[in-house]
Amino acid sequence: MTARSYTAPDGRTWTFRPRPEVRKEEAATHVTLLVESLGEVRVVSCLRDEWESGEPDYLAWLARAVPLGGSRGMAGER
Repeated sequence: MTARSYTAPDGRTWTFRPRPEVRKEEAATHVTLLVESLGEVRVVSCLRDEWESGEPDYLAWLARAVPLGGSRGMAGER
């Protein structure tokens, strides 16, 4: 799988690149993407069919992406 570029409505260009690591139980159905722009790196998981489709939803992926090393499930927990 190759990288893809997307220019967001704000003019910022993002590169979406498949990450080699994916959860073992999701390997057949999901792709984990590194999302990079101007020194910012995020990560998002999507269905493999979404990534392979001719019209991926880049805006939805950006909305769900978290900073590399971050986790949505850990916010506010101690």
